[in-house]
Amino acid sequence: MAHVVNIPAPLKKVFDDLHARFRERFGRDVVVSDRLKAMVAAIAFILVLSSLIGLHQLVTTLERQYTSAQTDMTRLQSQIRTNIWQERKQQSQVLKSVLEERLWTAQTPGLADAGFEKWLRDHMGKYKMEPVQQIQIRRVAVSKPLAGAGAAADKLTELQRMTAKIVLPFDPQGLNGLLADIAEGEKTVVIDRLNVRAGRNPRVEMDISAFYWSPEKS
Repeated sequence: MAHVVNIPAPLKKVFDDLHARFRERFGRDVVVSDRLKAMVAAIAFILVLSSLIGLHQLVTTLERQYTSAQTDMTRLQSQIRTNIWQERKQQSQVLKSVLEERLWTAQTPGLADAGFEKWLRDHMGKYKMEPVQQIQIRRVAVSKPLAGAGAAADKLTELQRMTAKIVLPFDPQGLNGLLADIAEGEKTVVIDRLNVRAGRNPRVEMDISAFYWSPEKS
């Protein structure tokens, strides 16, 4: 036979209050949990969407690079199938021959110095310009040898620069004529320095260079 326990009214009221508070607390936790889940889902969606957009941009960039590479490859194959490289090689050989013809040639460097000095004196004499001191010519290699650079680079190291230091009385007409001869000459001759000194005895100081290459080595 079951016994019924009678709970006093004050204690029952306390129990009901606790039960009501528990249900209220439990209900709020559920609401907060649903909101958190919604926020997590939203953040996850945003991250996935950003990843998809970034992946799309990456794929688009790669497609552009691939298309550009294909275009370059097609152009290169087209050039290889034609004789454009042979034509450029021939043009380079012609240009090389023209440049070599403009170099100062002689059997020895000493003869090249003497020939260059004679050329300068002949053209200065043409305009009645006489150096006030002896012409000094200094010769240096254009480039230094490089290990493993090949035969073409070795030939380049044989090219020498001859620089003549000249001091002349200042004569505007004669100087103009000499500079015109240098500019229009058959050989490559350049003005490295030109200084006009005014005063009681005006004069011109010039550094003029030409390039020597032995025909036997070239």
